[in-house]
Amino acid sequence: MRWHYRDPPLVWLFVVAYAMHLAEEFFGGFPEWFAFIAGERLPRDAFVIINLTALAVMAAAAHAATRRESLGWLAIAIATVVSVNGLAHLLGSLVSAGYSPVLVTGVVLYLPLGMLALLRAWHHVAPAFFWRGVVAGLAAHAVVVLIALSTAITAP
Repeated sequence: MRWHYRDPPLVWLFVVAYAMHLAEEFFGGFPEWFAFIAGERLPRDAFVIINLTALAVMAAAAHAATRRESLGWLAIAIATVVSVNGLAHLLGSLVSAGYSPVLVTGVVLYLPLGMLALLRAWHHVAPAFFWRGVVAGLAAHAVVVLIALSTAITAP
């Protein structure tokens, strides 16, 4: 069976993967490890608020993408976010020469899942539609990173 980029089981798998990713981040010490990047640790309560909000947004986007073809670019955006995040954690491990919390879910779940959806979308949609999703995903990831950085830097 060849997956379509916005098949509900594939798109909803991103939401499940994100929940698993968050558990690995939380229990793996990502908020504290974040100090390596930001110079300050990310408070755990801020981490939870940021990520539960992002999880709700991802679930809403997944719902919309699977319901209306015109919103399929949201599935591409989700795939972009998880692909970039998986790569960022891999890079974080390389730069820190150690385990970056969520390296496992980032590499084992995010990268294959994100790349599968992006490759399927590349073959199913017009280039402008594809790039709308990619740009939206890059922007969404950048916003989350900037919020986390500003929260860590301004935390007491």
